[in-house]
Amino acid sequence: MNTLQAQLSAILNSSNGERTIHRFLKENRDLVTMAFNRAWNYHTCIPEFQLGSEFRSDFVILSAHSVHWHAIFIELKDYKAKLYSKDGNPTKPLRQAQRQISDWREWIRVNEPYLRQRLALILEKDDALPIWPYDIPNYRKGYTSGAAEIADIKNYVEYGFHIVIGRSSSLTPEEREYRHKDCSWGRPEVATYDRLLTMARRVDEAESRRRGRHEK
Repeated sequence: MNTLQAQLSAILNSSNGERTIHRFLKENRDLVTMAFNRAWNYHTCIPEFQLGSEFRSDFVILSAHSVHWHAIFIELKDYKAKLYSKDGNPTKPLRQAQRQISDWREWIRVNEPYLRQRLALILEKDDALPIWPYDIPNYRKGYTSGAAEIADIKNYVEYGFHIVIGRSSSLTPEEREYRHKDCSWGRPEVATYDRLLTMARRVDEAESRRRGRHEK
C-alpha cells in the first residue's frame, strides 16, 4: 500500500518543486492541521487564504477552545532550502519568509475587523457554534454563532504564524540551536517538512490499527 508517509517522503526526496508539495498538502490538509493546530473544540484548515489583495497564506487553521479562537497562518517554502549560513544567519529563503510573516502581522494589525469578517464567513458556512453562548451580566455577551462571536472585535483571537522550510535531517546541532532562537520572543515558528512526515506516519499507523480491528 502506498502510505501517506511514503507518498510525502517520495515528494521530499524528489526535485518536483514547491507546487507538488503544495498540491499534496492541499489534498491532505489534515496533516497540516495535526502539525500546527492549537485547539480542538472546532477546527478547519483553509488553503490559499487571501489577506486582502496584497498577500496570501498557504494555509490558515481556524480553531477554538473554551477560552478563545485561534487563527494560525502558515507559509510554505522550499523543502530543499538550507535554513542558515555558516555564520548562523538565516539564508535568503528563510529571511524572505520571515519578512513575509512580518508583512502579514502588519496587515492584520491594520485590517483586523475586515479579517474577522472573512473568518466569520468560514464559520457561518460550517454552522460553527460559539465558544460563549450565554450572557453573564456585566461580564460577557452571549453569541448565537461562532461567526457572530469572531466578528466582534471585543473578543480575543490569538494569531499564530509558522514557516515550513527545509529538512531536519540537514540541520547541524548548531543550526538547530539557531532555529530555536529564531522561534523565541514572538517570532514565527520555523518548522521543517519532517514534522509533516511525522504526522503522515501517525495517520498511517492509526489506519493500520483500524484495519486490524476491522479484520478481526
